[in-house]
Amino acid sequence: MADSVFIYGVTTGIFAFLVAVLFASRGARKRRGPANEEIAESNSSGGSEGGERRIKKFRSDGTPVYD
Repeated sequence: MADSVFIYGVTTGIFAFLVAVLFASRGARKRRGPANEEIAESNSSGGSEGGERRIKKFRSDGTPVYD
């Protein structure tokens, strides 16, 4: 009986720890904001004259996607 209670406590503790890590990482990600925020607005001034390409967004690996 005592060993069953011990295993239950350890399992519950591990599960609670993993849930806490999940919510902490989601909260940190929300505080930082999206990685592909409109950086293109500051990169392109005045349109696409002179052959400039505007960055529309970024892929998950960090490479830019042009408009």
